[in-house]
Amino acid sequence: GRQVIAEATRPVVLVRAGDGPAGEAAGREVVVGQQGEPEDSADVIGYAFEAAAARGATVRAVRAWALPTVFTYSPGSMALADEAGGLEQYERKALGEALGPWRERFPDVPVVEHVEMGSAGQVLLSVAANAQLMVVGRRARRTAVGARIGSVAHGVLHHADCPVAVVPHA
Repeated sequence: GRQVIAEATRPVVLVRAGDGPAGEAAGREVVVGQQGEPEDSADVIGYAFEAAAARGATVRAVRAWALPTVFTYSPGSMALADEAGGLEQYERKALGEALGPWRERFPDVPVVEHVEMGSAGQVLLSVAANAQLMVVGRRARRTAVGARIGSVAHGVLHHADCPVAVVPHA
């Protein structure tokens, strides 16, 4: 399973044996994780919006963030640690910018934005209780040891209670 996902050039959806049908009983949301710059996640977000439109579902867009773990001692650097609210505002703005073009293309798809401090995988799993599908990205690059999936996709694939779509992106 993981190797197929790691090498695929198209989205792959993992549905576990025993998962019920995707429909009313499965939840009303397509949960999508967003990270990086808007152009980095365009394919991932686009897939989520298309899936939500086809299902008549809401897109719950999730962006997780963490305080930097390394600080240098320079004027203003320690202020960063005291301004978690400022970092959260930055993350909210980044998520809004990534969603903007897709909201215009899919005006009938409701969107819920969720920004939370924490591990991306854990935050995604914590909001997926009402999900009929979770969509995450995987960088389409090869390493010296071959194609790999990232830690977020890996964790979500193992622990999500709903089908998971893994979308390769730049």
